[in-house]
Amino acid sequence: RKPPSRFSAMLLLSAGLLGLARPAAKQRLTGLFGASADPVLACPRDGSALFPERAIYGRTRREARVSAGGVRYPVADGEYVDLLASSGRGDGDGITPGRLAEEVREAFATRTQTQMFRTPVLGFLYERGWRQQFRAAGFPGIEKEYDEVSAFFEPVAAKGRGVVVDMSCGSGLMYRRLLAGRIGGSGRTLACDYSEVMLKETRRRALEQGLAPAALELLRCDVAQLPMRDGAVDAMHAGAALHSWPNLEKGLSEIRRVLRPDGGRFFATTFLRGAYPGTTSATPGQSGGGGGSFRFFESEEELRQLLIAAGFPPDGVSVRREGRGCAIVKAVLGGAAAGGGSTAAAAAPRAAVAGVAAAGMVAAAAAPPSTAAAARPPSASAAASPAPLSASGGAAAAEAAGGDGRSGVVGGAGDA
Repeated sequence: RKPPSRFSAMLLLSAGLLGLARPAAKQRLTGLFGASADPVLACPRDGSALFPERAIYGRTRREARVSAGGVRYPVADGEYVDLLASSGRGDGDGITPGRLAEEVREAFATRTQTQMFRTPVLGFLYERGWRQQFRAAGFPGIEKEYDEVSAFFEPVAAKGRGVVVDMSCGSGLMYRRLLAGRIGGSGRTLACDYSEVMLKETRRRALEQGLAPAALELLRCDVAQLPMRDGAVDAMHAGAALHSWPNLEKGLSEIRRVLRPDGGRFFATTFLRGAYPGTTSATPGQSGGGGGSFRFFESEEELRQLLIAAGFPPDGVSVRREGRGCAIVKAVLGGAAAGGGSTAAAAAPRAAVAGVAAAGMVAAAAAPPSTAAAARPPSASAAASPAPLSASGGAAAAEAAGGDGRSGVVGGAGDA
């Protein structure tokens, strides 16, 4: 039998790149190019490894992430990877009437908590007044928040090492600062949100600030079904977000799962009851009101117990109140105590960010390859997740002033 001609071989290669080959063939083809599994990301459906896939059609370049089982997740408009479980497409997948009805019910049930943040209007307004109003509740302001987050993350993410995630990144207020402060390190800095609009706004503002496109890693995902491997994340931030997650308990359990067990750190800010006149708490497990209104927590102790129920150690959880109704949450895995601390952290991290931004940005180094993670059962998350209320503060100029003081600390002792 004659060996295949060069033309035939090229046809076979093109078929694989165009996604016409079977999953097994596609994996063999990926192996030919030396692509390795992502050491952090995983299929949100079954937890299997994700591989990069790139194809060129004339002048058009398309990218995706493909699971070991052949489920493809698109890179939307070349700007962010869509890692919602419902966005994956495998052999035989398609939109069915049942699936469409389920997505419509989900969107209606979470229209306040998540869907409103997918509108271009809110993306435009977020750093033009929306976030600044949080100061009235006691939020310290983006610069002080960044200083405290940087100090808290330092044991696991100093000098740009490790994997840091900004969950519910919003317009990227905290993400841009975290990324700028870690440029040149060996780690990765990921921005995650459920809203496509907010991810696009994060990218636009990051590029406008001078951050290099290659340094940006933007993911669309559900906090209650995180597309990440067990123990793959060193530190996670969720600013002004917990009150807007439709499935908070599941989201916290997922964060616990993906944080490294020997020192992984979680920092969050949210609202307590009384933050604004007329605010009330919601029923446990789900916000009250038609369409899912925001959840204002009864007390610092309620938040602490939610984290403990999610698997965080009691002596590793600290919650304190700032001003009238801002809760600052810190949690550490592996027995270390989470410090109550104060917002008067050193200004060195902020100064470093300013210096890097002024000099221009370079691409972050790629993370080292890793073997595939073991598959986990698919998440039973019912709702979409982080609403981009999550950016960590208002515009820098508008929020440079401090908060209104703190009235209490609940949880572990020690200094972060």
